Amino acid sequence: MPSVTARRTVTALAAALALSGAAASPAAAAPRTVEVVNLGDSYSAAFGTGGRQAVEGVPGCVQGTGRDHVDKLDSHPRVEVTLDAACAGYETHEVRKLVSTQPVADALASADLATLTLGGNDIGWGGFIEACSAPAEAAYGPGPCDAKLAEAPALIASAAASAGETVAAVDAASDARIVVLGYPHLFDDRADSPLISAERAVQLNDWTDELNAALAAGVEEEGAVFVDVTDRFRGHGVGSADPWILFGPDAGDHNLHPTERGYLSGYFPGLLGQAARAR
Repeated sequence: MPSVTARRTVTALAAALALSGAAASPAAAAPRTVEVVNLGDSYSAAFGTGGRQAVEGVPGCVQGTGRDHVDKLDSHPRVEVTLDAACAGYETHEVRKLVSTQPVADALASADLATLTLGGNDIGWGGFIEACSAPAEAAYGPGPCDAKLAEAPALIASAAASAGETVAAVDAASDARIVVLGYPHLFDDRADSPLISAERAVQLNDWTDELNAALAAGVEEEGAVFVDVTDRFRGHGVGSADPWILFGPDAGDHNLHPTERGYLSGYFPGLLGQAARAR
């Protein structure tokens, strides 16, 4: 009997051929649709693209209204996003709770691919940015930022462990390939900006790398695939000439999330590759 790994490899190859448009022969049957369920936090919920909309069937869940990587994936003729229940502001335990509720449980039961971003809200990333911003340091000095950064290792370890538990819950509810997308560097760290000094931007970007590494270890242990997006976003942080991260006086809680271009050019390519491998 072929091993589980061998069976999944063959299935993944078939899916890749299907998404690329290749076929074994003209008489071959049409490839089946890859069913996708999207969960997670605001980085999977189109925040940064503007607007707000409720998610039907998931009380208290809100998303942005613009186009993101999930919408673009759904436009592929051989992909169907059967449920998009990513919720801005959700921590890992809240995503985990959703897994056993309807309509999420039913959607996961038939999904081929489950996608998530998670962990950033667990560490309270906004508090780090607030304490380390240039205006805050001008008013209060470096102490609050330094104190906040000292909390990072413990918070990251806790977030990664909880993310692993959430992935385990998804895995128990579904035979889908589980893909966790990482977080981009938010800041251009080559020069000071009105928002943040170059020194603090380097530190916060480094802690993003630490968070991504911890999340990768935590979720991969539970069978998920982790996709790092920092290279695709490189050079497009706040303060760059071509930012893919939103920051503006009128953006409210959409600030410091990818723009539409960030989602489509930074997140989508890696997600499409994983859809081609969905079992």
